[in-house]
Amino acid sequence: MTAAAGADAELREPASLSWRIEEDDGGVTRVALAGEIDEHADFGPLRARLRGVVELDLGGIRRINSCGVREWVNFVRDLPDATELTFAACSTAVVTQLNMIYNFRGPARIRSFHAPYVCDVCGHDDDLLVEIGPDGAVALPTPSCPRCGDVMQFDDLPERYLSFLAEG
Repeated sequence: MTAAAGADAELREPASLSWRIEEDDGGVTRVALAGEIDEHADFGPLRARLRGVVELDLGGIRRINSCGVREWVNFVRDLPDATELTFAACSTAVVTQLNMIYNFRGPARIRSFHAPYVCDVCGHDDDLLVEIGPDGAVALPTPSCPRCGDVMQFDDLPERYLSFLAEG
């Protein structure tokens, strides 16, 4: 590594993780997280604000590295004042971790997730939100491509991508 490359590495800003908290009249605390979960993620201030029924909207999570996995697992494990925990709109980055890391979900129930789709005709790709039924059933949609109108295809092996559903 050259001296210039080392200096550039030191000047980079750490990846950011942000959240927005909303509490509804029914006593549910909803938290929308966005950004990257990495070694800079500090869940302490968020952990202190969560109690009762908590829903984490994970649709804005773009990336999670190995240090971030450790921080996340500790975070969901140590929510002493949360009586119920739900993950909603899990991004594809979150689904990848749910499929690879045994305790990534902690005690959470998963309500919905994003699934990758592609159009074989024009190449358009998109992540579509998929709801999980109350009985745990999932029906993958067969959407039309917004660009050309052809039917989009699920862009992964269903048994692999959806394996996190068998664990809960």
